[in-house]
Amino acid sequence: MDFLKNIFAQVLIFFYNFTADYGLAIILLTILVRLVTLPLSIKQVKSTQAMQKIAPEQKKLQEKYKDNPDKLNKELAELFRANKVSPFGGCLPLLIQLPVILAVYAVLRNPQIMYDSIPGFNSSFLGIIDLNKSFAELIKGGTGIASYIIPAIIPVLSALTTYFQSKQMTAGQATPAAGGMGTMNLLMPLMILFIGYSLPQGLPLYWLVGNLFQMGQNYFLTRPELDVPEGEDK
Repeated sequence: MDFLKNIFAQVLIFFYNFTADYGLAIILLTILVRLVTLPLSIKQVKSTQAMQKIAPEQKKLQEKYKDNPDKLNKELAELFRANKVSPFGGCLPLLIQLPVILAVYAVLRNPQIMYDSIPGFNSSFLGIIDLNKSFAELIKGGTGIASYIIPAIIPVLSALTTYFQSKQMTAGQATPAAGGMGTMNLLMPLMILFIGYSLPQGLPLYWLVGNLFQMGQNYFLTRPELDVPEGEDK
């Protein structure tokens, strides 16, 4: 973890020296991390789509063999094998990405890294928000209505994009699993909102930019194929 943390710290320092703005440096770092982990993210989305495709058959098997767990497990294993699907395919890429996410968060939660490495380091974003302070700290030290409204924007947008991203991933699904995601689709944004107000503003900014990147990626990976007129090649 320390190895990854040091790498991302150096990358963030490089981007800050390049842009002279802490917020822009975080945005560039977020985009870089998303690009590096893009193959894993694509694999995760494709695996989820494959599981959604066989969900109706899986439900039928669960109803048919609900009183015979051994037979159910065998039939499900055969279903997964026949469709070349792994029930853990969507989880493994996420687990692999987890150390990267934790390393980036460790860097953003320790602003002293930047102060120690860059003389005259300024932690503001476009000269408006101090990204090393939490929402509560910004409100406490602010004066005027702008100083109360502006710091709230990043956490709120982080929560909203988290909600829309979750809805995007479950759109068009009618499976029990999708129905059970409804509560999570609400709880996750609320958790992100709480975190965004409790921790330095650099963290919700990282989450916001990552969400926007993920939403764009999901759009291109999950959009339905265009209908091709009969007689024309695809």
